[in-house]
Amino acid sequence: MGETKAPVAKQRVRRTQLERTAESDKRMLDAAMQLVHERGIHGTTLKEVGELAGYSRGLANFRFGSKEGLFSAMLTQYNQRWKQEANEFIGDRRGLEAFKGALHAVSHFVETEAQFMRSMHILYYETLASSELIQRRLAEQHQAYRKDIASMIEQGIADGVIRKNISADQIAVQFCSFVFGIVYQWLVSPDIDVKRATEDYSAAMCELLTNDKKGVKSKRN
Repeated sequence: MGETKAPVAKQRVRRTQLERTAESDKRMLDAAMQLVHERGIHGTTLKEVGELAGYSRGLANFRFGSKEGLFSAMLTQYNQRWKQEANEFIGDRRGLEAFKGALHAVSHFVETEAQFMRSMHILYYETLASSELIQRRLAEQHQAYRKDIASMIEQGIADGVIRKNISADQIAVQFCSFVFGIVYQWLVSPDIDVKRATEDYSAAMCELLTNDKKGVKSKRN
């Protein structure tokens, strides 16, 4: 009989410091999302964020510096995930189709990322009066949203799909007002049908933008 060879141990791949830092950041931000969802921002501490993520009490403080720094990092993470979501529904669409895709992305994000959305909007509303950094970042974020929507409307006008007498800037304001308004209602009353409300709003806006009543399809039977 031949000599039995011992199994070769798999070589463990060591991660770089950058990879370990990215992993610990993600785990701490996920922990922060959970704590904000359960307790709000005032009941969330850096110590508990580090512990819930499985690290030392001081790591979150070392990494983020303060609760404001942590919340700013959460906002960055949210923006990145929202951009990925929006890109899936908008892709290379333009004009009116991009506008409708953006609305679809909102309702889908609420449906698939409910805890994430709830945590971030709790953070928004609870920090508005206490953090100048978050106020500034939210203002910049909303300005970017309005700019994107206005660009879609201008494309639709240029393509001859949207009426020329439509104000792209005003439609952008109305879009953001609807989105943040429906999310606020959903936070207060989780039984709100965000998908249905978004579909109705999309149909109504298509009629307004194109003056085509055939585009309105009521979901109420």
